[in-house]
Amino acid sequence: MRKFLGGFIGAIIATSVAAGPFDGLYRPDGLDGWDCKSVGQDQGALAVRDDMFYGVENLCHLTNPTQVNGMAAILYDAECNGEGMSDSYRMMLMRVPEGLAVIQDGYVNLLRDCP
Repeated sequence: MRKFLGGFIGAIIATSVAAGPFDGLYRPDGLDGWDCKSVGQDQGALAVRDDMFYGVENLCHLTNPTQVNGMAAILYDAECNGEGMSDSYRMMLMRVPEGLAVIQDGYVNLLRDCP
């Protein structure tokens, strides 16, 4: 029993240490019909897990995190692949009351927390 509890507590600690500040499931603001279950598929949830951003048929590896002074935001280098293409750009993730703001050069997407 002690081994089980020790392993269980260790797993909980390891999980919370590995989790990133924006980890979660999200859906686009203002769009109906998103299911919050099928990550990365059309009308499925968008997700952040550790250093990965899962978009619709798109996956971005987030590197070089830089804390933005005075904001609950982190600026990343994003290496993205999807639909046969790859791209690199800067992406800032910022906590907002509704969920998460995804900020890129020229636009902002508001993602609402999935229930």
